[in-house]
Amino acid sequence: MIDPNIHTAVLSHAIKIAYTESGKQHKTVLLFIHGLANYMQVWQWNTIVLQNYARCIAIDLPGNGHSSRGNHAYSIDFMSEKVYEFIQVLKLENVILVGHSMGGQIALNMALKYPDTIQKLLLFAPSGFEYFAPHEVMMIKGMMNLGGFMNMDELHLSQSINSSFYKHSIVAKKIIEDLTLIIQNNDRNQYRRMVDRCIASMLDHQLFYQLKNIQQETLVFFGDHDMLIPNKFLHPQQTKEIARNAVAQMKHANLIMYAEAGHFIQIERAAEVNADMIAFLNANTQ
Repeated sequence: MIDPNIHTAVLSHAIKIAYTESGKQHKTVLLFIHGLANYMQVWQWNTIVLQNYARCIAIDLPGNGHSSRGNHAYSIDFMSEKVYEFIQVLKLENVILVGHSMGGQIALNMALKYPDTIQKLLLFAPSGFEYFAPHEVMMIKGMMNLGGFMNMDELHLSQSINSSFYKHSIVAKKIIEDLTLIIQNNDRNQYRRMVDRCIASMLDHQLFYQLKNIQQETLVFFGDHDMLIPNKFLHPQQTKEIARNAVAQMKHANLIMYAEAGHFIQIERAAEVNADMIAFLNANTQ
């Protein structure tokens, strides 16, 4: 599954961002941002088609995949700043951010911080749509610390990826194998620190009440059997309730719900997702 054609962009403080690129002849840029503790290859079922319609660039966020590690903040702001810097280094224009899960929260944050740089948004099961009250944030952080929640590494990774699919998938097995190898070939303590800091920042840097300030045209995708959004312990609502409530806060957003789909909708329902993304691109070029 690992793409042999991986490029590297060097940012400030010697941070290296790994990325793949295809469809370079197109003016519109789709910049794909993966979710928590993931990697660029989760977008390959989409870029293989969308490269015929846009310049497709998928990145590994700092601390993930083939990008460099380090003792960084790994906050939503830090990730947003590095993606913005990546855009500047590659001199990208006409950028549409495509974010999954935590990558969706990063995309939303970038739309707020750099509105002149980000043209539009395509969001897949984005975190940042679900609001957590202060006492809920404290509870989640307490559960994280209790018994070294994130020290399970490969076990937790496997459980998380499997639960992200509506049905058992060979693709899930391959993703787990790839990410497990990445963990084992890098510093385990840095991995744990990165994951912990990302989760903490997702909770501390909530965006629900800022969604009304998003000016970019946005298309949001959710699977109706998403087991990660909302938090099943704290929020017993259905996924569509969280999705509809958040999208209603935004001025120029539309929601597409997919039946019998989980958190990785861009993989499980790739053909339909790709068709909807192409329609979105075509509507915005007319």
